[in-house]
Amino acid sequence: MDADLLRADLAALYPQYGLRVAHRGTVLLAPTDEELLELAEIVAEPGGIVAPGRAGELLGWPEDEGVPAARRFLEWAWRLREAPSAARWRVPLAVLDGGRALGLAVLAHEIDDPAGTARTSSWLARAEQGRGLGTRVRLMLLELAFGPLAMTRAVTAAAEGNAASRRVSVACGYRETHRETGGDGVVEVHAAVTAAAWRKKRLRDVDVEGADGFLAAIRS
Repeated sequence: MDADLLRADLAALYPQYGLRVAHRGTVLLAPTDEELLELAEIVAEPGGIVAPGRAGELLGWPEDEGVPAARRFLEWAWRLREAPSAARWRVPLAVLDGGRALGLAVLAHEIDDPAGTARTSSWLARAEQGRGLGTRVRLMLLELAFGPLAMTRAVTAAAEGNAASRRVSVACGYRETHRETGGDGVVEVHAAVTAAAWRKKRLRDVDVEGADGFLAAIRS
């Protein structure tokens, strides 16, 4: 089945599949299994996302690789396919650039989050890092959050040693709010950005589609 037709069928069940965010050749779309398998290959590859021995830079990211890593990623991604509600919603978006799936971005609101707050996270294949794509993807995600979804605050977290991720956050207007030490001993740096701060960094010509159906689901 054509990927766009499959996405349309999925959107009838899960409105987040109708969302599309695009900017200058980069597109964020809810991933079908075809794109998830492409991403699973990146996850499974040794050093596919982070240099060997530095997995601790990614919060909660196990050090396994190969088939176990691919299976773990797919099972996690499939669990994100749930009907959204006002109390909790998750929007996983594959990062497509040049027609290839290069990473994943997630916008979410959890049950214990304050009203108007969205969580942001993302990763890119290691081969695609360092060329500004991470910052562009994050700003595209914030366009969805602060634009049609009318969030007032977005939060994120990164390991203290993950300098690249923290630079992306600063470039998008986030400011550190606090630090926590996780159960694994990794220091987590938490940061937040308001809609007002994001507007100073906002990308021009970002196109967002499909928000009406998603909004109807989370406001019902």
